[in-house]
Formats: sequence, structure tokens, C-alpha cells
Amino acid sequence: MTKPLQIPPAAYDALLDNLPFQVWQMTYDCSYGRVNKAHAAFLGKPRDEIEKQPVEMIWPQPEASVMITRIRSVFESRQRETHEQWLVDAEGNRKVMCIDMAPVTDDAGVVQFLACSAVDLTEQWEAERDLELCRENADAEATKNIAQTVDLVWSAVSSLVHLAETLDENASMHLKRLSESCRVVATVLSFNSVYSQSLDYDFIHMLQQACLLHDIGKAGVPDSILLKPGKLTREEFDEVKKHTTNAAETLLQTIPNLTRSAMFQMAVDIALSHHERWDGKGYPVGLKGDEIPLSAQIVAICDVYDALRSVRPYKPALTHEVSMTEIRRECGTQFNPALCDAFFHCEEEIRHIYDDVQTK
Repeated sequence: MTKPLQIPPAAYDALLDNLPFQVWQMTYDCSYGRVNKAHAAFLGKPRDEIEKQPVEMIWPQPEASVMITRIRSVFESRQRETHEQWLVDAEGNRKVMCIDMAPVTDDAGVVQFLACSAVDLTEQWEAERDLELCRENADAEATKNIAQTVDLVWSAVSSLVHLAETLDENASMHLKRLSESCRVVATVLSFNSVYSQSLDYDFIHMLQQACLLHDIGKAGVPDSILLKPGKLTREEFDEVKKHTTNAAETLLQTIPNLTRSAMFQMAVDIALSHHERWDGKGYPVGLKGDEIPLSAQIVAICDVYDALRSVRPYKPALTHEVSMTEIRRECGTQFNPALCDAFFHCEEEIRHIYDDVQTK
């Protein structure tokens, strides 16, 4: 039998150092193992100051918390993960990095460490952004005309929503809190996260309006199900789940001429996808990770918090502290870890929004 090739440690380190991208190892306790020259240069530290050090000693917040969440998730799932993240290098330059984390197991299948790598996608991202800007400029005049029509129609739609909600004060207060919470969380997420470039003023402004229509599909669900005080049967829950697709279909059929509007598309995305989960176990499609539109992810976490704090036919209202504990429990499963970090960062403001716009 041919013996496996044994590579001396010095030769192995030399091989890693000659790679044109960053490579490092990560242990179960979220500490660094071996680090190649490219990764040490990105961090601006000698290797002996990085290796065997915990992540939180090397990276600032919130990057350290996001990395720890992802490291633990890969160890527990034993599944390889690839994601994009904005990071700041030793010279203060913001870079968008494609980070890959692969579990390395022993013969018994136990994960020994994570083999991690990072490729700089900044130039590619900038080229794609410039191309998109050219396309946008080419359509600027047409977009301006459409936008004027959209604003008029959307104003009418929002007015109708608010008029209908005056018949149900609880629902009206819920929408006000949801709109404000989405604004706060999106604003925090816009600072130093992989989503920073997407979360400009226009996105946040549209989000505050588009989220108002997230549950319009429930108009087609019988009150006997929506107001049921006990646990729903499987058939009843299947009916409730239809409110996502019903909402999207209603929007598309009601105002089909606005399908090119960014705000209209956001409203459809939110209505359809705000019950999807980060781990892919949501509905109606089972989208996973960033397959879920960012707008729907933001609405989802804010909507869940508000539901936890509110009285429902099937449960009492929970305190802020208990509600935050529930959300922390779902970080990385139901919710995007980066989004959770932003939500926790502004939790006092979220608490004040609920308390100030309290249901009477």
C-alpha cells in the first residue's frame, strides 16, 4: 500500500505563504490556528501575535461577533459555508471579502478545526457597481417619469392602508411600530456591514412604506383561524401560510403597471418572503441565507419582536428582556447573524419605539 505523502511543516507553511489569497485555521473555541502571510498582512500583525489568539482579540466589533457566530455554526453543522463580508484592512481600506469556512474532520468524523480562506472581491464589486451605474444613468429619464407616477399611486395605496387600519387600533399601532423599527435597524445595519452599500436613504425610506403591506394577504384568511386562541391544526397553519403568496398576487394584480418600481418590488418581496428563515426552513419557498431579500429579512426580525411583545389570542405579551432572549436563540437559524447584531445594537431604541407607540 502506498503511504500518504508527508509534507514537512516548514514546506507546508511555505506553500500557504505562496498562495495569492488569505488562509487561516480556526479552532472550536474561536481561536486562530495557523495563519498565512496574506492574512497576517491584511490584519497588519505578525503571525505570532495572531496564532492561538481568540477572534475578539484580533477583530473589532461587530465583525468579531459575526465571525464567532459563523464559526460556531459551521462546527455544529459540519457543513461548509461561504459568504461575503465587508472588512477593514490594516490600512483602513474597506474590502468586500468572499470568506470560505470548511470543517476538517478526523477519521471518526469529529471536526478538528476550520480551514478558512478569503478572496478580495472589491475590484469585481466596484466594476459591477460602475456597470450598474451606467445602466441606471441610461434609464434615468424614464425612471424619473415612472417614479413620479409611483409616488402618486403609492401615496394613495398607503392612505388606503391607514384608513383600513383605523378600524383596528391594535393593527394600526403595530404598523407604526414596525415602520419605525425597520428604519432604526436598517440605519444601524448601514454602518460597516456587508450590506452598507445597499442601505442608502432611498432604500430605508422605501422600506418604511413597503413594510406597511407585509400582511395584506391575511385578508383572505378566515378570522376563525387568525383569532383562534389555541394551537392551529396543520390544515389551519397551511391556510395561514398562504397569506404570503396571496399578498404578492394581490399586489401584482392590483397595480401591474408598477412592476418596474423599486418600491413596488420591495413591497412584493416583503409580503412574499418575510416568513422565510436564514436556515432555509421558512415559507413559502424555503429560501436560505441571502437568497431572502434584505428588506424581508429586516421586516421579519422587527415583526417577530413586535409579535412577542404584543398580546395575541393564543399567548400573553412578553417583556422586552424575554423577547430579546427569544430572538438571540434564533440568531443564525431564523435570523441573519449580521442582522441580529444590528438589532441588538439598537435594542434600547427598539424598546422605546414599542413603549412610545403602545397599544391601548
